[in-house]
Amino acid sequence: MVEKLSAEALADRTYFWERIRSLFTGFIEIIWQPGAAVALLVAIRHFELGTVPKSIISASGPIGFLLTPLSLSLFAHSRLPIQKAMALLFILTGLLLFLIPWVPGAMAYVVLVSLAHIVMVQYTPMYTEMYSNHFTTTQRGHRISTVFIIAGAVSVVANIVAGELLDFELGLYKHLMVMAAICCGFSAWSLWQIPSDPLLPEQVGHPLKNLSLAWRDKLFGWLLSSWMLLGFGNLMTLPLRTEYMANPRFGIDASNQMILFITGAVPLLCRLLASRMLGKMFDRWNLVKLRMMLNILFLVSVLLFFSTTHLWVMGISMALLGTAMAGGRIAWSLWVTKLAGPGQTSAYMSVHMFMTGLRGTLAPFIGFALIECFSAKEVSWMGVSLIVLSTLMFLPAVGHMHRRGEELEK
Repeated sequence: MVEKLSAEALADRTYFWERIRSLFTGFIEIIWQPGAAVALLVAIRHFELGTVPKSIISASGPIGFLLTPLSLSLFAHSRLPIQKAMALLFILTGLLLFLIPWVPGAMAYVVLVSLAHIVMVQYTPMYTEMYSNHFTTTQRGHRISTVFIIAGAVSVVANIVAGELLDFELGLYKHLMVMAAICCGFSAWSLWQIPSDPLLPEQVGHPLKNLSLAWRDKLFGWLLSSWMLLGFGNLMTLPLRTEYMANPRFGIDASNQMILFITGAVPLLCRLLASRMLGKMFDRWNLVKLRMMLNILFLVSVLLFFSTTHLWVMGISMALLGTAMAGGRIAWSLWVTKLAGPGQTSAYMSVHMFMTGLRGTLAPFIGFALIECFSAKEVSWMGVSLIVLSTLMFLPAVGHMHRRGEELEK
C-alpha cells in the first residue's frame, strides 16, 4: 500500500517505472497518434475504406473518453488499486490488437482497432490521479514532460520504421499490431510495479453528478467551453492531414514513409524538444496564458498545412503543431490539478475527458464530411475560426485562474 512508503520514495519509484513504461507506450502511440495514425493510414491505403469507417477509427479515442466517467466509477467500486486497474486495461488493449492479424476483413479491422483504442483511453483519469497523489505541484509538469520525451523519442523512430515497412508491403501492418500488443503487455508489467491505493467511490462520485461540476464550478465550466471550441477547431483537421497527403484527389499522393515522417515523426521530434521547457512553464505559468500561447501555435499550423502542396511547408506546419502539442498534452493531462480541491481530481478529470470525448467523437465526422463538400483550405479556415474564438474566450479567465491558484495554496 502507498502509506508504507515515504512520499519521496513513492515519487521516486513511480517516476522510475513511468520512464520504463514510456519506452513501450511510445511504440503503441503510433497506432492512433493524432494526424498520423498507422491505423488510419492502413484504413485509407490497404482497405480503401469510406468516410464513416475512417471517421470511426479517428473518433475511437474520444468515444472512449465519453465512457470514462462510467469506467472510473466501476473501478472505484471494484476497490482495485489504481495501478493494477490501469495495467488490466493495457492487457485488454493488447489482446484486441493481437487479434487483428487473425480476424480477416475490413470491418473486423475497424471494430478491433477502434475497440482497442476505446479500452486504452480508460486509464487516463486514473493516470492523472496518480500524478496528483504521487508528485508535488512543483514536480508534476517536469516529471510528466520527461515521460513524454522518452515516449516521443521512441515514437519518432517507430514512425520512420513503420513508414518503411508499409511502403515495402502494406500487409506488414499486422506485424506492427502484434508489436504494439507486446508493448501493451510490458506497459502493464511496468504499471504493476508501482504501489497504489484504490480509488474510493466517494472520491470519484456518481458519473452523472460529476458532470454537474461544469456548471457548479463556473470557472471550470467556462474553461471547458473554451477548450471545447479549441478541440473542434483542431480535431476536425487533425485526421484530414493524413487524408490530404494520401488521397490523390488533393494532388500530393505522398509515400507512406513521407506521410508518417511529416505528420508523425516531425511533430513528435518537436514535441520531444519542447516538452521539458513547456513542462516547466506549466508548473510556473498561469494556466490560461499558457493555453492561449499554445492556441496561436495550433492556429498557424492549421493555416500553413492546408494552404500548400509543398512538403517542406507541411513539415514546418507539423513542427509548430508538435511544439504546441508538447504543452497541450501536459496541460490537457494536468490542468484540472490547478482547479480541483483535495480528493476531487478524478471527478474533475472525468468531466474534462467526457467533454473531450464529445468533441473528439463529432469532430472527425464533421471534418471528413466537410472535406467532401469544401476545399481543404476552406475547411482549415473553419477550424481556425473556432480556435480564434476559443482564444478570445480564454482571455477573461486569466485573473480568475490566478485567484483559484491562491485559494488552493492556502
